[in-house]
Amino acid sequence: MTLKGARDFLCAVFVWTAVWAPGTALAAPLGFDAAGDSSGGMSFPMLYSNDSAMAKDFQALAPPFLPWGPNSSGPFFTGTAEVEPIGSWYIEPFAYDYLTPGASSLYMPMRLAIGLGHNLELDTYLPLEQNWVGPPLSPSGTSASHFGVGNTHFEIKWELTSDGNVYLPLATPAVALAFDFWIPSGQYQNLNPQDYGADQLGNGTYNEAVMLLVRKHVKPFIFYFQLGDIVENPSTVGAGYSFNNGIASNSLANFHMVDGNLLYYAGAFEHIINTEWGAGYLLELYGESQSGQNLFFGPANAPPFSFLWWAPEVEVTWPHTQKFAATWGAGVALPVYQSNYPRTVTPMGTVTFYINGPFGYRGM
Repeated sequence: MTLKGARDFLCAVFVWTAVWAPGTALAAPLGFDAAGDSSGGMSFPMLYSNDSAMAKDFQALAPPFLPWGPNSSGPFFTGTAEVEPIGSWYIEPFAYDYLTPGASSLYMPMRLAIGLGHNLELDTYLPLEQNWVGPPLSPSGTSASHFGVGNTHFEIKWELTSDGNVYLPLATPAVALAFDFWIPSGQYQNLNPQDYGADQLGNGTYNEAVMLLVRKHVKPFIFYFQLGDIVENPSTVGAGYSFNNGIASNSLANFHMVDGNLLYYAGAFEHIINTEWGAGYLLELYGESQSGQNLFFGPANAPPFSFLWWAPEVEVTWPHTQKFAATWGAGVALPVYQSNYPRTVTPMGTVTFYINGPFGYRGM
């Protein structure tokens, strides 16, 4: 898929979601019954004129109700095992400012998550990036900056179990599998030497991943865990291309690059101080390790690396109603350990604009 194709796809998904969101007073086309009478034909959740009619026809897909599920924004790097209920969706812009000596990369993915029912959720991420490079990475007295679109990310999440009891620590947690796919829509070829790498917005590879996610409520605490393996397909890159470790770069005109497998690991502890406002704090650990071997493509010729960060974060929800909630989060990721990877400090911020369907939780 080209960059234009990725943009068109995400725009179509956004327009489809916004137009057909639950609660929009629209008539159903022929073959669909928006009044809740299934005798008229096949029912489709986004064509309902009100939540009560939708709840009637889709009651069989209603998720288990959690007696305690606060309006929290959750961690930045660790995913959550619960999927959004059918008819619920949200938009969540993030901002990560990766600060290293001589460089800054403001990474701003726009996340759209839609509950599909049948314990499934679709997530898409369209990232915007603003890169800046200055001394010592560029000649003294000069600097360069570049803005554009990074790699597009899609995820299908499948929830296997729900939280069995939100008060007992040994009760069954929520467990999910996530299947991820990245498209190299960010610029990585034909780099301008005068930009000193600022115009590189992606790593040039199609990536596939399988992730395990776990989440456990133990009021007033929530625990998160994520572990995944990312396979990066080979790619041909040019001179000036920066490898994933952010230190080494390629000097050849046409280099057939093979990245090693990337292990992704993250966990978080969340303390909800005020349930109504989703106010609290989080402590999160996040890391990656790229090996010298690719699962499907043999030995890697790109450098391996690893790092571990810890991130204190705060959160609050405002405003919130039964239908809409906005959750806000901020924090900073600090280096604990790095091998062949630069020391990186990362201020972070996010806001989630959440639209509740008939089975939603936030703001209820």
